[in-house]
This record gives sequence, structure tokens and C-alpha cells, in this order.
Amino acid sequence: MVPFRVFDRENKEMWIVLNYQGGGASGSYLMSREDDGDSDGELRIVRAEDIVKYRLVDFLEEADEYQS
Repeated sequence: MVPFRVFDRENKEMWIVLNYQGGGASGSYLMSREDDGDSDGELRIVRAEDIVKYRLVDFLEEADEYQS
């Protein structure tokens, strides 16, 4: 899976979706909060049906290509 960034509209936070865990609608996504600081970001597990609450920003591979 290619990691991608999503925006949490409710809390105004940017997250990186790292991978998908499980199968079907009962699966979940492992996400890390994008943080500009030196410390590691917070991790969160979000149910697959709840991922629609986030807005897709971009895929990390594509974002890296544009910055080069």
C-alpha cells in the first residue's frame, strides 16, 4: 500500500495513513499524525468505515516527486 495523507476536518489535523489492517468493512487503518516537530507523531487506528470522514490530500510518492 502506498501511504497517503488525509485531513481531519473536525479537528483540523493532517494524518498519514500508513497501512490497512484486516479485511473487508471490519478492517482498520493505522495512521500517524503529521507533525513538524522532532518528536514522533501520535498513532491512531481508525475503522475502515470511518475513513470517509477524512479528506484525501495526496499520496506520499506523488508529493515527493513534486518536491524534487
